[in-house]
Amino acid sequence: MTDPVSLSAGAIAVLVATKALEKTGEKLSDSTWKLVSQFLASLRRKDPNTATAIEKVSQQPNLAEQQPENFGTAVLIQKVEDLARNDSEIQEATQAIANTLQNQPGAVVNLAKVAEKIGVLNQGLILNQQNTINI
Repeated sequence: MTDPVSLSAGAIAVLVATKALEKTGEKLSDSTWKLVSQFLASLRRKDPNTATAIEKVSQQPNLAEQQPENFGTAVLIQKVEDLARNDSEIQEATQAIANTLQNQPGAVVNLAKVAEKIGVLNQGLILNQQNTINI
């Protein structure tokens, strides 16, 4: 059994919308892409700049590395998560994508790999963590 993997619905939505999952060879269903389109349409109404950034990264994936402060996956995920906390429409759209992917076990594994690579994966439970850095 593997460690529990936790990705927020916002993280999943951004990873799918930016087509990061496609790099793993994972093929998503038409119903998933329909949900992604609905998510992006909602996002365009609520936060056009973030929607545009996600769309640009889906077309030009190198932007995420070249301009991480504007197009980095972690930055986009944070923006979507912040919006979803206060907007039920965005929250429902991201959750719908996450729920659909739960029915595609390969997609979940591949999402975890992508998330781990870009540093947005939470694995397991960390309690009372203390980090000491000696210089």
